[in-house]
Amino acid sequence: MVESSLGHILSSEYVIPVFLLTIFLASLIATKVRIPYTMILVGIGISISIVDFTGHGIPNVSGFKVDPKLILYFVIPPLIFEAMMRIDREQFKTIRVSALLLSTVGVGVATIVGGLLLSYVAGLPTIVAFAFAALIAPTDAAIVIEVFKRMKVPVQLATLMESEASFNDAAGAIIFSSIMAVSIAQGSLLSPSTSTEINVNILETIGHFTLVFFGGIGIGIGLAVGSQFLHRLLEEPFSETALSVAVLFGAVVIANSLGLSGLVAAAAAGLWFGIIMRKSHIISEKVRAYTTNFWEMIAFFANSVAFLYLGLSMDIVRIGQNLPLIALAVIIVLAARAASTYPILAVTHRFTKEKTFGTWRHVVMIGGMRGALSVALVATLPESNVKEILKTITFGVVLASLIIQYPVLSRYIKKAFPESMQEPASK
Repeated sequence: MVESSLGHILSSEYVIPVFLLTIFLASLIATKVRIPYTMILVGIGISISIVDFTGHGIPNVSGFKVDPKLILYFVIPPLIFEAMMRIDREQFKTIRVSALLLSTVGVGVATIVGGLLLSYVAGLPTIVAFAFAALIAPTDAAIVIEVFKRMKVPVQLATLMESEASFNDAAGAIIFSSIMAVSIAQGSLLSPSTSTEINVNILETIGHFTLVFFGGIGIGIGLAVGSQFLHRLLEEPFSETALSVAVLFGAVVIANSLGLSGLVAAAAAGLWFGIIMRKSHIISEKVRAYTTNFWEMIAFFANSVAFLYLGLSMDIVRIGQNLPLIALAVIIVLAARAASTYPILAVTHRFTKEKTFGTWRHVVMIGGMRGALSVALVATLPESNVKEILKTITFGVVLASLIIQYPVLSRYIKKAFPESMQEPASK
């Protein structure tokens, strides 16, 4: 009888109410135990996955499952858009070279270093090593944005981290899809071996990446600039907010349909829309307040979906069975992050006006946490031996990122930036 009731509650038409109730409970618990509600959502998701695995008590739990493409196309873009919308143009100009280098060259370096280490140290097949290095290289926008909404750090540092996370999501997705395309073409996806090589035309790959990345920027800015003229004709908050929604998803859909990066388009559109929002002769104060509140609410729900999705995706049994490999992968991922961040920030510190001191570099390195994007990317792969290996390592590294890096970063920020020297990250 109990099973029947639970099965009815978890049928498709009840998923949204149950999801909203879950968010409410997580927020309520968070106020009592001083743990971020997002971490509680991950815990709830893991608990549901464990109960589902044991086969006790919760039938139809698959109704809670989220399509990974939904995460890539409808959950992460609003998070990126809202984060970039809050960034002040003048603040972005002070870190733009560092942010763009970290989100492009940095992802490439992390992929190469991580792939080589995983191949030669961990002994993973070449295709698995580099595919995993690519999907795990980008920092997760949802987690980074959540951290810097809760913690107070110098506003330029928060801007650097949020900008990098917003752009490098796309870079990681582009590199990962390129590696997968090559592996499928070479027939190494279904039966990887340690001798499998990845034959890549470097110049062609760089050209493709440049086109996809900067093409996405062009689409995002183009639509945002076009909407600027429409905003002049509108004065009603609902219409102007609806226009911003159309700009975001229009940019994502158009960019993806043209083979460009929808995630980069979302970031560029958000940054430009934020510029428009600060011009009182284009958007009134009333509309600005309404639109800001709307996007904060959308980001809250998108963030909740992302973290609950993480918990639901975790396969604790497989993680437990592969702890030594996962522990080694965590160390390698951190080493690849260090190899890609410290040199780039040292170069921009030396040769540009963008100054990132030692403490800032440590925050950038530790703050390279992984989350929903990596899980969603690996979930989009066709069923194969490669997918099973990648899923196991990805779940383990993401879980370690949440339970180790998240608290370590929080403690380091509190220690490195005394309250008297902090500025609100959301300024």
